[in-house]
Amino acid sequence: MNRNYPEAYLEYLFHFHATRDYFECHEVMEEYWKANKNSRWLALIQIAVAVYHERAGNMPGSLRLYRKVLCHIRKDPEIFAGLGINTEELTSTIRFRIKNIIEEGVYEPLNLPITDPELIRSCMDICARSGLDWCTSENLNDNELIFKHKLRDRSEVIDERLASLTNKQRERKGS
Repeated sequence: MNRNYPEAYLEYLFHFHATRDYFECHEVMEEYWKANKNSRWLALIQIAVAVYHERAGNMPGSLRLYRKVLCHIRKDPEIFAGLGINTEELTSTIRFRIKNIIEEGVYEPLNLPITDPELIRSCMDICARSGLDWCTSENLNDNELIFKHKLRDRSEVIDERLASLTNKQRERKGS
């Protein structure tokens, strides 16, 4: 296994390019981002969620997130340095996707422009062990994949939000 990249990143790439489960990409990388608080991980989350929304037909949500990623890149052109991603090509791809959404074009899967052959080999090995193909097509009839966020149990998320709101209200009363 490639030791230069975090396991969460490899798992993210596996889901992004093999299972095409962009929601799972978000889940995997969100945990890593919370622990590391680096904008590169947030940008990767936003890319996955933008594609997820685009595929599901939520164009306003997709556009908003693609534009956030472009803002990250403008603020830090080296944001993906060390991740084996061609930032210029990714920027061009995101701009094309924004234009395609605005012009009501056809959805296509997104493959991140990975330039590190060792990273690609590592990801392909993970795919082979899982019986999946790297850069596979998508089943656009798989509603469990396309609308995963609507079908999951959200009770834990709701409980966390309620606890956070309660804590904020306590803090306001205390100040």
